[in-house]
Amino acid sequence: MKNVVLILLCIVTLDAIAQDRPQRGPYNTLPGGVIDGVAIQDEVPVRSKVEYEYVRASDVTWQRRVFSRIDAREKMNYDIFLPNDFFDYSEMEGSVYKPKSPADIDNPSWLKDDKRWSLWTIIQRHIILGDLTVFRVNSPFYEYGDEDGYSLKYPIVRNGQNDYFESQAYKGAVNSVMTCQGNGEKLTIFRRYSEDEWSVEKTNQTLEKYLDSLDAKNPESDYEELGRYPFEELKRLWDQTEPGGFVRKDRITMYLNSSCIVAYYIKEDWYFDKERSVLDKRIIAIAPVARYAEAAAPGPGELSSRGSLLFYNENGMPMRLANGKFEEYTGRVEEREMFWLYFDELRNVLVNYYVYNDKNDAQWMSFDDLFWKRKFSSTIYKVSDKFDREIEDYKFGVEALYESERVKESIRNWEHDLWNY
Repeated sequence: MKNVVLILLCIVTLDAIAQDRPQRGPYNTLPGGVIDGVAIQDEVPVRSKVEYEYVRASDVTWQRRVFSRIDAREKMNYDIFLPNDFFDYSEMEGSVYKPKSPADIDNPSWLKDDKRWSLWTIIQRHIILGDLTVFRVNSPFYEYGDEDGYSLKYPIVRNGQNDYFESQAYKGAVNSVMTCQGNGEKLTIFRRYSEDEWSVEKTNQTLEKYLDSLDAKNPESDYEELGRYPFEELKRLWDQTEPGGFVRKDRITMYLNSSCIVAYYIKEDWYFDKERSVLDKRIIAIAPVARYAEAAAPGPGELSSRGSLLFYNENGMPMRLANGKFEEYTGRVEEREMFWLYFDELRNVLVNYYVYNDKNDAQWMSFDDLFWKRKFSSTIYKVSDKFDREIEDYKFGVEALYESERVKESIRNWEHDLWNY
């Protein structure tokens, strides 16, 4: 009897946790008892992934590490990149989307489809919810070194599931790789009888002594800009600034719309399992790819750096944040991976979200099924070799595409030659 009670308590507890944290895709229910459809799509519970087939090391007789690109321009990949979502950026000081808790994550300022979401919408949502571990592209201690984050050795460590809302350090680290960021505007002081203004520079004084010194030196000054802030807010901005630096408003964070994601990179192993007598493929990691401003050319003895992440507005124009405002970017653009995710961890999320079925609206398959069945088109851009190089390092243009197909064909030939008919 005690065991039955404990089991029931566990079920109730898990159910309460599941209800408190939104884990799966949208339902077709709307406020006021409106049902958008024939039946309520809530009968599918939160599911876990089906584990991969166990493979012994001794059964792997051949293996090749392959890196591929899933491009948003390929028609076969539209299910991964569509539909687009949108954030309300009507305020010039930044996004109005600023979730404060898990319950606030789906607030109306994040406009999403009411039936299905793109892969980027799912990834971004569950990173904020704390269900996914983010791996940096390169070492945080060697920022301008090799971008070997595909090895999953640079995680942004979280101590709890709600760290995005409770830890400013973790939130800042995640936003630095997931969002478009820029410094806030400088706080300025205006003269009362002229249009002169100057920026507030942090000194070693306390804020109270700094304001007193301004009153003593400039009795005819009118500190209107500073006066707009409650003293506690002004003190917070003052305290978070290093001495010698300019006091600024809070850093601006722009969450990326799904239309800003141009591709996904996947790292996978192609291997032959002699126990099952199959040539199989398994995705190890995945990375969203976005557009960055071209990095500045390094000077003598300097290392190259990553450019700033670009945001594309509703007109398709590249924008970046600078000096506390949006600026149109007219320079060259580079496509780079933003971060890496461990795909087996991501599968626990993807299994509860669905992709469009153009044959039957009542039978949609999950995102996990899409990747398992490999219903996407990809191009190989790197394979394991002694030089650890990408195909574009030794082939260019159309020749790189031919080399990608040659690699695929060589693997097919290996499998074909394995069998005797």
